[in-house]
Amino acid sequence: MTARSRKTFRFATFICAPHPATPYSPALAVIIFKMRFGFTITLIVLVLTTGTAQKTDLDYINSDKFESDGQIKGIGLIEIDLGREYFGKNLVIYDINGQPKITIRVTDNDVTTKLSNKSYSRNDNGNPFSPRLFVTNPDYFRLIFDCAKSTDKYYEVIVDQKTNETGFIKKADNSFKFETVVEYVNEWTTLGLDFDRTQNPLRQEPSDNGSVISNEDQKKYKIWRAAKIEMKGDWLKVKIGDSEQGWIRWRQGDRILIRIYFAC
Repeated sequence: MTARSRKTFRFATFICAPHPATPYSPALAVIIFKMRFGFTITLIVLVLTTGTAQKTDLDYINSDKFESDGQIKGIGLIEIDLGREYFGKNLVIYDINGQPKITIRVTDNDVTTKLSNKSYSRNDNGNPFSPRLFVTNPDYFRLIFDCAKSTDKYYEVIVDQKTNETGFIKKADNSFKFETVVEYVNEWTTLGLDFDRTQNPLRQEPSDNGSVISNEDQKKYKIWRAAKIEMKGDWLKVKIGDSEQGWIRWRQGDRILIRIYFAC
């Protein structure tokens, strides 16, 4: 399989794979099974109505603690460039002396991390590597760092969110790209977002003084799912279901207030 066809296959797998953050509620699903004996069985599955599905969705996202994307530690973000071919390459983070500190390699079946002369596979819970985001499924690999500083040749990135330990990525390494916080949020919220409606209410205008848009289900549900319409400063205009539109804050100072989806 060529690099292009492999990438296309993985992208198709990624966008079709079920994920907790999938914002859809189909009224009818038709599943067709092709049997090896040459005939087709068509199974029609009736799904819940849109209104009921929306409420079930709210039940799901409210079943766990809400965690926003949190504090931005630095001048922006460094992330793996999904438009580049990174499979089978060594993705290297260097130490202050220019020597390899952490090496990540993505293959068809694994994501390995090598640091301190020890290698960790994707399912190794003892892996101490903890950047902002590290998704070790090869089919939808994600790697995002807070960028603390930028020099002529390197980005200094935070490789441990607990200790703020840093490493260095070469600017010449086109497997990675730099994004400002605005670019990062604007890009990733195209997949959807959650927000805490009790602390970050939906408003009619992009202002802390804007009128609050209330919903009777707020008494039961704290976390709400939304689709981005546009960004304006520290505010996002969002759509909730089929009936509500308004503005929420995505940023307060150096903190991102929303929960971002990194897979659909």
